[in-house]
Amino acid sequence: MSTERHIEPSAAQVAEMQEALFNLRDGLMRLKMSLMELASMTDEEGQRIAAAETQALLQRLRA
Repeated sequence: MSTERHIEPSAAQVAEMQEALFNLRDGLMRLKMSLMELASMTDEEGQRIAAAETQALLQRLRA
């Protein structure tokens, strides 16, 4: 049988892991925003809705 050994990480190791996790989270959030932007640029229905809203706004401003 194997014996379990519990090794406590040092404060520096914990800080390094936390920094890596924060960097991962930040990178994933940037990726999410990039993907959402890409989806909005290629979403034809969304583009049509945005164009219609823009036209309605311009008509109200001209009135």
